[in-house]
Amino acid sequence: MTHFFSNILDHYTWQGLALCGVVIILFFTQLYYYAIAYYRIYSFRLLRHRKRKRSNPAVSVIVVVRGENEQFLSKELPTLLHQTYSSFEVVVVYVGSDIEYYDQLQSLRNHFSYMRLTKVGGHNHFFITTKQALNIGIKSAQYDHLLFTTPGSMPRSERWVEYMAKGFERGSIVVGSAVPDFQRKGLRQYLMMMTEYHNMRNAISRAVVDELYYAPQSNYGFTKELYYSTRGYNHLGIDIGDNDLYIQDLVRLNPQSIAVVLSPHSIVDERRSDVWSEWMEHTRYYGSTYNDYPLAVRTFIRRERNSRLLYFVASLVALVVLPLELKIGALALLLLRYLAVVWSSHRTARKLGFKDVALNYWIYDLAGPVIEKIIRSKESKNTPRIWT
Repeated sequence: MTHFFSNILDHYTWQGLALCGVVIILFFTQLYYYAIAYYRIYSFRLLRHRKRKRSNPAVSVIVVVRGENEQFLSKELPTLLHQTYSSFEVVVVYVGSDIEYYDQLQSLRNHFSYMRLTKVGGHNHFFITTKQALNIGIKSAQYDHLLFTTPGSMPRSERWVEYMAKGFERGSIVVGSAVPDFQRKGLRQYLMMMTEYHNMRNAISRAVVDELYYAPQSNYGFTKELYYSTRGYNHLGIDIGDNDLYIQDLVRLNPQSIAVVLSPHSIVDERRSDVWSEWMEHTRYYGSTYNDYPLAVRTFIRRERNSRLLYFVASLVALVVLPLELKIGALALLLLRYLAVVWSSHRTARKLGFKDVALNYWIYDLAGPVIEKIIRSKESKNTPRIWT
């Protein structure tokens, strides 16, 4: 036996065997993410969870609109108001000082008895953060189950509230999927969409095992009881963090109260800029709370990204320097990994509402770690401006 291993060592050298070991370890690390961690999204079924509350709870949908957003007034708000759920209200918090626009909102409110409207006047020297406006909206809401969305977002179904309400039957924190909506189609837009898909996949894969750390701004909710147990939002000095840092506080208080709603009727589309630099700034700004995430979450995210990059590098080196039989083995592992990745990604993308993921996945598979590094390499230049 000793002679056998000595022959192997002499033939392949320590360096070659070590490289094979690295390739195999990284292969199984990647396989864990795509075949187990991410695949949980596809196999998840909310109805398997025990119902904890009464059916069809009344829901307050809260949305903060800043300034004169004509798209929200003409299209998005009517879509919210025409949801088919039996018991809900829409609470609009208007942050601004345009009297004519506010009158138009009031006109809509007069036609819909289940719409509430609150105005927070703009002040030249006082910026009203989103969380401050949400505090006002929550206190204005008459129902105990709160669902949040944003201007620029559009539910795909008129049954959106109904399906998200089903989450409140089984949990106190409810989260759904949100899909970026780009008007143009191209390589950059594909990479932008895939980056957001991967971020969503990371978050939902943790949420389905009761480790939620992030929810889309346009598609999540919690109960008033949880809200008052924390005395409202923290980090009021910054205009972000309501859907991640605050959610993490709620999860720590109630680690098994998460209900993930994954249905074609529960998906929301979020309008995004087609311009790469604007999208990058948006991503950096709302990702600037990442450093405050728990270490376990940051490790989970980084391990996939870094192991993918290292796996490609190690496999490339193996294909260049190793003997033919080991090159064939490394190539086979590459192919096997790619098939597993595309198979898993296609299934989870359908569950999360993303389309056309598998066709060009190899592009994002190679470019994704680089894009993530670019995003993390610089801080956002955007700061909350004074409202005028």
